[in-house]
Amino acid sequence: MPKVQVSKRESEENPNTLRREGKLPAVLYGPERDSISLKINKKKMKELLDEITRSTRIDLELDDDVHEVFLRDIQYDHLTDEPIHMDFYEVPDDHPVEMEIPVVTVGTPEGVSSGGIMDQLMETITVYGEAMDIPEILRLDVEELEIGDSIHVSDLDLGDLEILTPEDRTVLSILAPRKEIEIDLTEPTIGEELLGEEELEAEEELEGEELEAEEELEGEELEEEATEEETEEPEPEEGSEGAK
Repeated sequence: MPKVQVSKRESEENPNTLRREGKLPAVLYGPERDSISLKINKKKMKELLDEITRSTRIDLELDDDVHEVFLRDIQYDHLTDEPIHMDFYEVPDDHPVEMEIPVVTVGTPEGVSSGGIMDQLMETITVYGEAMDIPEILRLDVEELEIGDSIHVSDLDLGDLEILTPEDRTVLSILAPRKEIEIDLTEPTIGEELLGEEELEAEEELEGEELEAEEELEGEELEEEATEEETEEPEPEEGSEGAK
């Protein structure tokens, strides 16, 4: 079990001053104990955070006592993303707690070896049970999974723990490989073909309208010429008066 050394924090000690000195303010509390203000070495605590999860029980060494605790909450600076405060939760082994357990996979699925893709949809599972039964990590053996296989919450077996996450939720799936579509840039795409057809239809329609307009204009000109010929008076023939 991971260990961390802590010491009591006096009420007059300013949290910001502690942070500047390389320490983190913290609190220890639980259902069967009084709260205690603590301070921790920031560097040591950050190293511990790389090794544990929220469901890991930690030995908190305070003076001559050891307290088995969960890391209940971490507050971070919203600008630097550095931890600025810790909450430790101490419960007896048989005390029920609600906890989120991280989900990790073990092995390489057969489906992935065949070209498929593993899609993990859930990173944690929420459970309820006695503190002593809470696992640090939930490991799932996925080596035998083929393409199309899935693991649902209902498939999980956590012994005496009650799983609070809905059982119809999918934890992970092995998906078929994505098909690659090759596009020949020298050939028109469907959209370009449709656009080309629309442009051709528009051009043909325009040409038809222009042809109709030309034919109509030619018809009007012919009518005008015929009308002019009808209205012209014939010129008298030479010598027509002497013949009478």
